[in-house]
Amino acid sequence: MKIINRIGIVASLAIAALISSCSDKGYWDEAPREQGYSFDAANYTEELKPGPQDIKLTLHRSVIFGDQSVDVTFTPAEGCPSDISVESPVTFKSGSSTAEVILHIADANPPYTYSGTLTFNGDPSYTGISQCTLRMPVSYTWQSIGTGKFFDAFVMDDTMFDVEIVQAEGFKRYRVMNPYKEFYETGGAADYGDMYGSNGPEYIEFWETSNGLLMYNAWATGLIYQGDPENSINAYPWSAMSNGVEGYDIWAEPGHAALSPIYYIPNVGGYGQQQYAVEIILP
Repeated sequence: MKIINRIGIVASLAIAALISSCSDKGYWDEAPREQGYSFDAANYTEELKPGPQDIKLTLHRSVIFGDQSVDVTFTPAEGCPSDISVESPVTFKSGSSTAEVILHIADANPPYTYSGTLTFNGDPSYTGISQCTLRMPVSYTWQSIGTGKFFDAFVMDDTMFDVEIVQAEGFKRYRVMNPYKEFYETGGAADYGDMYGSNGPEYIEFWETSNGLLMYNAWATGLIYQGDPENSINAYPWSAMSNGVEGYDIWAEPGHAALSPIYYIPNVGGYGQQQYAVEIILP
């Protein structure tokens, strides 16, 4: 009998609780939904063009009633350029479940990559994505500008060879395409015998620096030391070696580049910096 009475008391309390949750208009009140946010995806990748630009991503929310703002933070990864920022707070308009997250890049320059993470100051929605990792490399747009001339006194005889030259649109940055190929295929390979390893690089890339001098990426000449494919004879810019001297990579005259590489065999030794050994004449 006591057990039955206890059950009756508990049931009465439950009914009372239900009645108290009924609105004065005669229908049951719904429990308020909690606000939550989410990015579209956990990772975002885009290839950027050089120059200033805005990147737009979407942030979602679970409750659409009323205007609402939420802070968004961009944390750059190591090596990310400093000229990137995010508009914050991000504002949702009443009735909308989405808002734009806008990243500003002041002046994107190749070959850098903008990378880091976006986060928001709030709770994620159910199954929501609370962090978005960005990776946005900046790439040049390369265009052929015609046929130029190439000569490497360390490798070649006295003949300059015709080569295709391409340029990064909007920049004083150039690529000499297949610079050694014609030389090796017209007798150079045979003359070098077992020192010949390949036709050399697909291109040599060089550019004008802010002080008007020239700089370039290292490249393999196509020659190998003592017939060993592991001992590639490479050309390096002055900055790559402790004995390199700045100032010998110049425009000999407008459109005529003169480079002074250090020819070196990794882990073996080298031939030193050869002043003005490489000449490139633009179309």
